[in-house]
Amino acid sequence: MLKHSGAVSILHAFLDASRWRSVREEKGKIPQKTVHVYVLETGGCEGCHMEVETLAGSAFALEKYGFKKVTDPVEADWLLVTGAMSRSCVNMLERVWNTMPQGKSLIAVGQCAIDGGIFGNSYATLGGLDKLTAVKRMIPGCPPSPHEILNGLRNIIEN
Repeated sequence: MLKHSGAVSILHAFLDASRWRSVREEKGKIPQKTVHVYVLETGGCEGCHMEVETLAGSAFALEKYGFKKVTDPVEADWLLVTGAMSRSCVNMLERVWNTMPQGKSLIAVGQCAIDGGIFGNSYATLGGLDKLTAVKRMIPGCPPSPHEILNGLRNIIEN
């Protein structure tokens, strides 16, 4: 039970930063060079995109594990795609991909990005990235949790 009552208790609960920190320290290889990731949402419920955004927040300290979210694809090493491939986003995906420097990697985050998920048969989507290219790097889930995304990114570095 909280020490204070009413609004003060609620305020203390929300300000208690330790409640929002990662439960355990992640172990594994930390990249020598920071990997810059650009995130592109291409359609769907945005659940995976929200989980990636949560991962980029202070609770998980993404940069502590050798990753940095960037807002310009010119700075990106990896492109993280979330959501089913909507017809209206195909040109945007191609433009972002062509803007990125050499040595880039494409990573599908979530079932919709991989194969279209529940939106795969919709008239508004082409399905997942598998309809456009061979998806070699993926993080499955609907949606994957921030821990699963972080572990997936770290596994990609290690392999």
